[in-house]
Formats: sequence, structure tokens, C-alpha cells
Amino acid sequence: MTIQRNWQELIKPTKLDIVSDNSNHRQASVVAEPLERGYGLTLGNALRRVLLSSLQGAAVTAIQIDGILHEFSSLPGVREDITDLVLNVKEIAVKMSGEGPKRLTLTKQGPGAVLAGDIKVTGDIEVLNPELVICHLDDGAEINIEFTVNTGKGYVPADRNRPDDAPIGYIPVDALFSPVRRVSYKVDATRAGESLDKDKLTLTVETNGGISPEDAVAYAARILQDQLSVFVN
Repeated sequence: MTIQRNWQELIKPTKLDIVSDNSNHRQASVVAEPLERGYGLTLGNALRRVLLSSLQGAAVTAIQIDGILHEFSSLPGVREDITDLVLNVKEIAVKMSGEGPKRLTLTKQGPGAVLAGDIKVTGDIEVLNPELVICHLDDGAEINIEFTVNTGKGYVPADRNRPDDAPIGYIPVDALFSPVRRVSYKVDATRAGESLDKDKLTLTVETNGGISPEDAVAYAARILQDQLSVFVN
């Protein structure tokens, strides 16, 4: 028996379909079949973990607000507490083509809602959910915010986003860098020729719009390939 038969005789997927969600362009399913029995679970679980933890992205890592010394303060004319405002800032989704950190500003007068789309962006940064409400201003109120945007992967808590030389009023923010928001998978039975015991893997991915679902799966597969290459030979 030749060693190569260990991998050469295994069935590889001959069909790969991308099923888009017409109601949500940020979500799609990648369907691969046929797979050796048990490989649907093995590959689905591995890809899901990598998709959620290892893809690079951008996020707001800190803010500074004129007139605010810390996140437990309040600002006259702003209906939300600063802690609530920070929670809203955490939900801002951004895409950055260059390297960070970068600083963005927002200045707005009331009355009305302050939106993520009010942030003044640079050419290499895009706000992906401009309709997100950051806070509400009363008549005559004004707010000035500076945002620090950086790149990274996974989830980084606020305390790790505070540099040693952070100035007074620097408020670090929990950062979710991953452009992937949700991943699920299911394994169904399928056939390959006369064999009826093969797997069909359906991997459903939703992103924040900074990357397409199919590209996210491709990058995750490349990460796994790169990590496993050290074990070959």
C-alpha cells in the first residue's frame, strides 16, 4: 500500500454552491458536497471557530468627548448617560483599508439624534451602519467626539485598549474586530455515485458588510490550510 492512498482515495467535494440571501446581502450559505462521512462535522466546526475568532477587521477602540473626564460622567443636553453612549459606540461597524490607529471626529448640534453616519471619515475608512444611533441631543446641545479606530482580530476588552500614556478623558471601548457576526452549519446526508452515506455541509455566514460571506469562508479555509501545513512532512 502506498502512503498517498491515505489522502488520494478520500472523496473531495465536487460541488460548491453559494446561496445568497435576497433579503440580507450580508448573509449567504456555502454548500459543499460530497464529503467523507464525518468530515462535514469536522470541517464545519473548524471553519466556524476560525470565522468567529481569527479574521482581521477594524473597530472603534476608544473615544474622547469634549467636557467629559470619564465614562461615568454626564453631558448637559445629552439624553443618554456616557456609559450608554459607549455601549452604542461599541455597535459601530467600520471597514478600514489601511493600518491603524486612525482618528475620526464627530461634531453635531441638537436637537435630534446623533448617528454613526455623522462621523467624518477619511478615504480609507467606511462606516458600515450609518443609521446607528449614538445618542440624542436636546435643543441647544452640542457634542464633540473623537474616535480612535484600529485593526485587529477577535474580541479585545476595553482595559486592553487603554495605552499607558492615555490622556485624561480617554475612554477605551470593548472592540469586536471580527467582520463576521454569526456562523452556523448543518450536515445532511448526500450521495456520491452508489454510496449514500456521504456528508453535505451547509455553512451559513453573516458579516457586518466589511467582507462578503464567501470571502470570509475562503479566508478561514486559508488560515486552516496555513496552520495545518506545519504538520505535513
